[in-house]
Amino acid sequence: MKIASLAFSVMVLALSAASATIAQSTTITAQIGIGGVAGGFASAGGVTNLPYSATVKTTSVQKLADGTTITRVSTTKEARDSAGRTMHQNSSERPDGEPPIVNTSVTDPTNRTMTHWFNVSKQATVIHMPEPKLILPPSLPSQTTEGAGGAGQSLSASAPPAPESMRKRQREQLGGKTIAGVYAEGTRTTTTIPEGAEGNDRPMTIVNETWRSPELKITVLSVNDDPRSGKRTTEVTDLDRAEPDPGVFQVPEGYTVKDQSSNPSQ
Repeated sequence: MKIASLAFSVMVLALSAASATIAQSTTITAQIGIGGVAGGFASAGGVTNLPYSATVKTTSVQKLADGTTITRVSTTKEARDSAGRTMHQNSSERPDGEPPIVNTSVTDPTNRTMTHWFNVSKQATVIHMPEPKLILPPSLPSQTTEGAGGAGQSLSASAPPAPESMRKRQREQLGGKTIAGVYAEGTRTTTTIPEGAEGNDRPMTIVNETWRSPELKITVLSVNDDPRSGKRTTEVTDLDRAEPDPGVFQVPEGYTVKDQSSNPSQ
């Protein structure tokens, strides 16, 4: 009962977050569509005629102040068919030796649906997405406030400089190399947070490295090295460019299916 309850709670949170993301993304621009809403590390939805299946491995290494190193490794399964449907599946091992909890998400750009299901609760939710709306960002007028001398001072719509503006960024192209059997091009972004910007007594350097396949239009490797949280490496370890089994995009038999609308007006 506890496992089922936990799985159901996780599903509710996932669907709530997904609904909020969909609602936001479908009203920002008509060009986004549903392809960019869901999907995992590698997958890019809305891309047709470029099928693949992949295993994605994520390794997180965190070093504590006392010298302890914490390493976490997880794997996910991803797929995209020629129609542009994407599947993202992750599993969580259970300490009691029972089968892992498996969470699967499928995005279908043709039918404008996002489907989630969990193997423990045997429940699936199909979110029907509204048509995207083109909403231009509103023009923010300047504001006038009273200065110390009573004269009006014009304030621009932009917020005062935030710590983000203090960061120094350097971007460099890393060229190309073969990863998981496909050609990929890399980019490295180095961000320096100056001393005192976040209470730090010395400058901090954050390095983000991303390698993408221009042919498949997917990310095949990303590395985030942040002294505050550790190093996180996500990579495609197994890539098959054949058409995936259509069954991976379908809710398994025996599941209860519930329909849900993501229309913000409802």
